[in-house]
Amino acid sequence: MNRQTFVEAAAHRGIEPASASALYHDLYGVDVAQLSASPVSFVEENRLARTVEVFVWIGTVAVIGAHAWWSTSGYEALGIGLVLTLTLVWQAGFLVAAEWARRRRFAMLETGFAAIVVFYTPLAVYSLERVFGVRFRTHDFHDFYPWISGGWVFMEIAAIAAAAAALVRYRRPFLMLPLTLFSGFLAMDGATRALGGWNHRGAVEHVVLAVGLVAVAAGVVLDYRGLRRFALWPHLGGIWLVVWGLELVCGDHHTLATLASAAVAIALGIWLARVGYLAAGGALAWVGMSMSAHGAAFPFLLMVGGIGFIAIAIWLARVDSGVRRWLAARSLPAPQRDLAF
Repeated sequence: MNRQTFVEAAAHRGIEPASASALYHDLYGVDVAQLSASPVSFVEENRLARTVEVFVWIGTVAVIGAHAWWSTSGYEALGIGLVLTLTLVWQAGFLVAAEWARRRRFAMLETGFAAIVVFYTPLAVYSLERVFGVRFRTHDFHDFYPWISGGWVFMEIAAIAAAAAALVRYRRPFLMLPLTLFSGFLAMDGATRALGGWNHRGAVEHVVLAVGLVAVAAGVVLDYRGLRRFALWPHLGGIWLVVWGLELVCGDHHTLATLASAAVAIALGIWLARVGYLAAGGALAWVGMSMSAHGAAFPFLLMVGGIGFIAIAIWLARVDSGVRRWLAARSLPAPQRDLAF
């Protein structure tokens, strides 16, 4: 519940703003002194909220994605020196824009601009390496991940540091995305570099799985601290690494690994009241069932599995069972609060 919306709704019911602020603090654990300084969401300041929000995020993602072009064919055509200059100017400009949005409390613009700065950090480091002739990229292994390289760890460490600094400065949940994403890539590239290459393949796989479990655990901790929006990206990144890690650790037992991942995701979804985990678990279960059947047996097994899921849903909705009462009693791990200034 947005603070300003809560206070305005209370005013329509004849409740004084001070009393409404105190009530919001009791319900959501936010200091009353912070309410007047609460950042204003950019989308709340106009009548075209959804349209404006979509356009802002499309633009943000497009700008972030553009770095992939610069880091491939772009730098070869323009020269790495020019790419470095453009990257640093780009980052400086969006950092200034993020500070401008922060001062005016435009929450969504602030988040998008800060994220752009972070996502361009690896390209800046890579360009610096190229300009000064540093050759860190060794141990390239297409069997594990098409672009894994033990030499990329320095770009990833810089990106993680930039993401952490931006998170401390702006305290926006979306900034957990680059922090989680680059931590996942560092788990792959860093383990490869530390262990001396693909000869220690089993150890690299276990490192990836361990980092995924740590990310999920971090998401659980954030959930229980009431920071549900900040926990979203560690959960998504964690389940990505767990699925990948189990797939690699289990070797040829792909079906077992996928079904085990589905069970873990569904259990986490029920425990933490997260629809994203439930959806991921359902998708993984579908993939696991499809992998376990071949030829004519595939559609039959898939049909049986689908009917089974529907039957469970009907049973939970209609039958007054202990499981249904337990699920209905489930709530969020903790009252939600906001870290933003």
